[in-house]
Amino acid sequence: MTLKNYTLKVKKAEHWQEIHDTLCGISSSQHIPNRSVECSDEKEHSTTRGTFSLHATEMNELKDHPYVEWIELSPSDNPDNYPKPEIATKRFKKNVKVYRDLSSGINIPPSSNPTSVELDRTNWGVARPSVKAPGDFFSDTTGNVDYETADFSYRLTGKNVDIVIMDSGVLQYHPEFLDANGQSRVRDIILDGPYHIDPNWFDINGYTVTRADGRVTSSDVRAREWWTNSSSRSAQFQSVGTIPFISTNYNENNALGSSLDGTNGMSSGHGTGCAGLTSGKNFGNAFESNIWTVACVADTTSFSIESSYDAMKIWHKNKPINPETGIKDPTLINGSWGYQAGFYSSSTVSYGFRGITGTFTGNAPVSDQVTAMKSGLSNQVQGAYRSWSTSSRSSSTDAAGSEMMAEGVIFVTAAGNNNQRLGIGATDPDRLNYMSDNYFGTSDPRPEFPGLGVPCNHRDWMNPQGVGFDSETDFHPVICVGAMEDSMTNGVEYKASYSNNGPGIDVWAPADETLSAGTNGVSSYEDYERYDDDRFWDCYFNGTSAASPVATGVIALFLEANPKATSREVKNWINDHGSVILSHVTNTSGPGPAYLDQYPNDSTTDYWTGNYCLRGSTARIIYNLYANDVKSSIEGVSIDGVSLTQS
Repeated sequence: MTLKNYTLKVKKAEHWQEIHDTLCGISSSQHIPNRSVECSDEKEHSTTRGTFSLHATEMNELKDHPYVEWIELSPSDNPDNYPKPEIATKRFKKNVKVYRDLSSGINIPPSSNPTSVELDRTNWGVARPSVKAPGDFFSDTTGNVDYETADFSYRLTGKNVDIVIMDSGVLQYHPEFLDANGQSRVRDIILDGPYHIDPNWFDINGYTVTRADGRVTSSDVRAREWWTNSSSRSAQFQSVGTIPFISTNYNENNALGSSLDGTNGMSSGHGTGCAGLTSGKNFGNAFESNIWTVACVADTTSFSIESSYDAMKIWHKNKPINPETGIKDPTLINGSWGYQAGFYSSSTVSYGFRGITGTFTGNAPVSDQVTAMKSGLSNQVQGAYRSWSTSSRSSSTDAAGSEMMAEGVIFVTAAGNNNQRLGIGATDPDRLNYMSDNYFGTSDPRPEFPGLGVPCNHRDWMNPQGVGFDSETDFHPVICVGAMEDSMTNGVEYKASYSNNGPGIDVWAPADETLSAGTNGVSSYEDYERYDDDRFWDCYFNGTSAASPVATGVIALFLEANPKATSREVKNWINDHGSVILSHVTNTSGPGPAYLDQYPNDSTTDYWTGNYCLRGSTARIIYNLYANDVKSSIEGVSIDGVSLTQS
């Protein structure tokens, strides 16, 4: 028999010398060859590993020894038995326009009649995460930043990761979402999810339809029945749970757009813009990910957040194993929405603030920290004077979200656009702050706020930013993303003036004036005509709604390499590898790289009214460490029986 070099690892360092000496001597020990074995590589640098020349039968016997954790062919001596790292090709294979500023009036995309130089344009949501400092990519680091021309290297693409855009729907036939065969990568949880889980039911009963691009899926009627009636599915799925009601308005045209020319019945292009920034072929970092959507922030579909959480949980638990990887694709959700409360300029608002209670008038001038806090808020509610991000006011909705997260989905959310401090942690001074909601006229049901109003400065109570919060461990599994401003001064970057802030921000990402996919026929999402198909548009997209999907796309790359990662592991990766921390500065005199924290003293009113205050947030900027030319291998996935690990 042929000798080959095998590397083994013992379970504990104290076992190493005994195993080594027994193998190198003549032994009659069980599971040890009865001959002197050559140690071809002592690996003096390791306390648990070494390489030995063995016959295959000896290797099989040795792996059963109680001290041996594993034994395998030595990768160094048997390279042909393992996948080889590859140099990745450039993403665009040419230099393309990279836009960071869309409002200066010069050097921005043309609104119509684009030339061929606009064919593969992209945005700073791809460029900025690829470097640790803005000056490493952008030659202009002051004012409205001109576009650059560049190409991008990559290791990972988001392949075999399910990104769910929990939003207003996604325009499925937009060119950003078409694969190499011209078919859409977009699927809907409600309309396509049943066929993904239970295809035999639909095939056998003739309940399928063929989409305009040739894809076969479940018909809208039968898909809705699958969700609402347990008998309208295969036997093995009849006990997985149902959704009580889905309107007939939840259909292909309203959630996805049913025509190849982009005409649709969608109420907003918001979800399409988000999908472009996570997964667009030009605009997203995870440009080969699977795009899923649930249209729950849409007037036309009439689908609740609670039902959306339940549907995504059921889908996540029951989706099939990917035959390419041998495991289920991870589920990564982007939620660029939130609940608001507000008041009018004339409202009398009751409040609790850092242990003090009282009232103020909505438009009262700044006289103390409380009136400074309310005056510093931006308004996100049409007709209100001030608004803030807050709770759902529904225990059912919160519980549905927490149950979904407990099943192992990864949830990334927008921080909110109210210039509001988000505290985090049981000892945060703003944990029990509240104000009365005079606009919607609601209060929070929790005992901490008994009829007093709704919380205003802490993530523990918020939805979606606080979904899945574990009060016993004081851990928030959601990744909460703040928005970066597109302009900078002397290399100093800063938060977007409207972005929520504070220690509840997990990471900051490019957001303001970010080019993304638009939606035909939907007002304000038709800003820049496409060159590759003049029936479609791209859009000017911003807000923390843009920051969240930029971060989601980068996180998808990590999940491609680590498909079994938990929320805690994703957060640890962001902190340790997937971000860069910039120093804080109180002015923009520079030089950067740095991040502006205008008024860091929380005892002043400026702390609350300033538009560029971090309010306890770390200047942690999302970083795509996979934007280079060495392709990663994949943890927890095997190909032809060979297990791969992340390099």
